[in-house]
Amino acid sequence: MIRKCAAIVIRNKKLLVVRKHKTSIYISPGGKIESNESQIECLAREIQEEIGVTFVNPIHFSVDYSKSVFENEPIEINSWLIDIKGIPSPCSEITDLRWITSKDAEKMQIGNIFKEAIIPKLKKIGLIE
Repeated sequence: MIRKCAAIVIRNKKLLVVRKHKTSIYISPGGKIESNESQIECLAREIQEEIGVTFVNPIHFSVDYSKSVFENEPIEINSWLIDIKGIPSPCSEITDLRWITSKDAEKMQIGNIFKEAIIPKLKKIGLIE
């Protein structure tokens, strides 16, 4: 099983999603937990690498399971609500980023866990439109 941490970044009731080079699927910023890392250390490394920012106030949001759209293996994602410091911009393997509502997500290719679990939860509790 692949274990990843995902950042939930919200501004003005919109969720930040990113897209890697050579894919059409939008996902959350974040990535695989390395063997020597805590989840927070993983998030810090991935957020800096992917969108060039740091964060504060991490709050664990949920643990969800599905099949990875990239590796075609079972995946566990620990998602964390975070407040970012700085203006995110695509770095490293990230080619695009967008701020989306739940309605936008319905018309886009979004990673399984975010489309099926995280976005509906965020909408239900009023964090995103």
